Amino acid sequence: MKNEVITAELLSGLEQLGEAPALSLDGHEWSGNQVLAWTKAVAENLGEQLDILQGNALLLPANSCEEAVRLLLHLVALRLGIGFETEPPANAEVELFQVQTPDLLEVVQEELSLLLTHKGLIEDDTTEANFTLYKSQQESLRALQGSVGVFSPLNKFTRFAILAAWSSGLAVYLQSPEINPAKALVVLERSGFSGVILPATLLKGLVAHPAIALTNLKSLQCLLYETEVLLPQPLLQNARRLLASEIAGWVCSETDIEPVAKAEQALTQKLEAITESVAKHPAVANSFTVPLTGGDRWAVFAQAKVQEKIQGKPGMPDMAGLFEGINTELDTEFAHIDLEHAVKVTEQLNATALLSMLNAFSHLGLFCDQHSVHSLAELLETPPVAQQHRALIKRWVRVLQEQQLLSADGDSWRVEVDPDSYSDTALAQAWGQLEQDWRALSGASKTIDYARANAEQLPDLIGGKVQAVHLLFPRGSTELASALYREGIAARYQQRAVSALLKSILNNWEGQPQPLKILEVGAGTGATTQALLPVLDDASGHIQFDYQFTDISVAFLDSFFAQHGDQEQRPWLRRGLFDIDRSWRSQGFSPNSFDVIIAGGVFNAAHNTDASLRRVAELLLPGGWFIMTEPTSEEFWVMASQAFMLVDAVDERTDSGATFLSLSQWHNALEAAGLELAMDLPVSEHPLSRQGHRFFACRAKQNQMRLTADCLAEYIDHFDSEIFIQVLDQLPLTLEGQVDNAQLQEWAQFMDSHQGDSSYGN
Repeated sequence: MKNEVITAELLSGLEQLGEAPALSLDGHEWSGNQVLAWTKAVAENLGEQLDILQGNALLLPANSCEEAVRLLLHLVALRLGIGFETEPPANAEVELFQVQTPDLLEVVQEELSLLLTHKGLIEDDTTEANFTLYKSQQESLRALQGSVGVFSPLNKFTRFAILAAWSSGLAVYLQSPEINPAKALVVLERSGFSGVILPATLLKGLVAHPAIALTNLKSLQCLLYETEVLLPQPLLQNARRLLASEIAGWVCSETDIEPVAKAEQALTQKLEAITESVAKHPAVANSFTVPLTGGDRWAVFAQAKVQEKIQGKPGMPDMAGLFEGINTELDTEFAHIDLEHAVKVTEQLNATALLSMLNAFSHLGLFCDQHSVHSLAELLETPPVAQQHRALIKRWVRVLQEQQLLSADGDSWRVEVDPDSYSDTALAQAWGQLEQDWRALSGASKTIDYARANAEQLPDLIGGKVQAVHLLFPRGSTELASALYREGIAARYQQRAVSALLKSILNNWEGQPQPLKILEVGAGTGATTQALLPVLDDASGHIQFDYQFTDISVAFLDSFFAQHGDQEQRPWLRRGLFDIDRSWRSQGFSPNSFDVIIAGGVFNAAHNTDASLRRVAELLLPGGWFIMTEPTSEEFWVMASQAFMLVDAVDERTDSGATFLSLSQWHNALEAAGLELAMDLPVSEHPLSRQGHRFFACRAKQNQMRLTADCLAEYIDHFDSEIFIQVLDQLPLTLEGQVDNAQLQEWAQFMDSHQGDSSYGN
């Protein structure tokens, strides 16, 4: 009965069109009467060849005839009361029939090869669904007059939309489905279509095209689109504004076609059900669910409840005795070393580096004697200092003045020491003595060799003729860089402190059901990691943990894992790329996903230390540890070597002109990032404290309940859906104080795009 209604309305609409155009394709037009005459003749011809039409279905293999013919044959099937499909199902038994057709403007072939099969093989209660689709499209088009442009391929959705247009007495103009947005805008403006049928891809292209604001679309009243996934509401709102028309959509899958409104209703119900399930977790304060493209896929964002500090969180050692225990362990570890002498050797290294700066100036024709006076302009232009190093040379001048090697003379400077003290001969003796003293302390002298090589190349480094990276990584080798972070007493002290704390955290984790998740950022040559490997190897037999070794450089990852990344021996060791200067979302990491984050001497190289600390702190779970080692005072030998590779900072270092943040600035930066300082070593009376190299240990989010994506998953695993979860410190809000859905949609796309990445933080 449903098909009979469609047929009756369709024939009536075509009769209403009469001699007016009903169908147009590639410049050819068929009037309403011609369409009626052709379909009637074909139906009669086909009917004469069949004893019993009832129960049969008309089939059209792909590419068997022109688009217009395929459309008209659907009307033939309706007139005959039989089923219609454009492709035969698998294993269908078919009969071939030759059908004579009337000549219609010499476009439609005179003889067609058609297939018939049993209707039951291709129809399974689809009549009701087809009727519902047709009626919903007809309702959208009913008020229109004139013509409808069709930019979609002639699939099931489009065929029924055309039938609905004809039933309303509308002419149909078929356009190329491959048309681009620019050409489509021209066609829409010139044609005067009152309605348009198109795919979602073209709709998005039209809205995004810059010419749409200049296109006259005043005749357009209604737009019907088909889509595989629901389009974002902001896009549809923008489309309604730019196209000034009513817009109706249908979601088309392989098995079903339903109005967008119905799909949105089902989506809303599913969304509410997931959100309700998440809210049942006792640690969830608020949550929001966002649909993802591509079917039954979702992103869940949850915010943890705030409460008083809980001393019993996982990984929480006895804080009262922890500091004293680690401090005592470090004193015992370095008891055999004359730390006062070690500090003096380092101080001599810095003093020699300062004299090397003056030596470099003298080789460039500056400060060659105590009578010479030079302005800043002369220092930068004679010979020219490379643009990227000018800020560094200004810091040199400031430090040389502070150390009383230069003195200000108006807007210029004069040298305050005998030039013989920084002659080539004097420096050769100084570097030679340093090599002996350093080797006696550490058993090697690669640090001194590196510092001396840089000192001898300073004139060319200043001018940009030599690249500092080639001195630190000769022939691409990381061996020298690795040695720099192992030889110094301060570095060894810091690494031993990190090792002692991590060992305590691991021991307190024993028995936890989930693995301890550890992230090292800026791991570089792996000097800190190598110091931790004995502790990690020892714990791996009885404690669950996951250690992610990350850096900005693939070369560092490859080098470290070639030596230490045996997956059979260390299955808990993973690798990944991570840049502290970029958003962790864009790199595939998730907030509240790590229990421990380790950073050995990396944040001093950040473009903006405050911003980088805040970003990394977001990755920590409530009660998590942030363990960091950093210099807090100028290292003059670094200013004459590695500083040539550092980027210009945009934090407090910009105002002070310093290479590193001071101790008080680090304390402020950690506090501003929400990191509560638990340890700061060495203590003030310790000999190594004069060097300014610090070990910081902080706790994160002490006032938040512990909430992880894994535990939330247990509350929604009964949904037969693909669901991604992130735990946020705070849901984003609009200026009006509402949850910022647009921001969450953007974050959800980051989550979706990074699924399966080896560096993904969950």
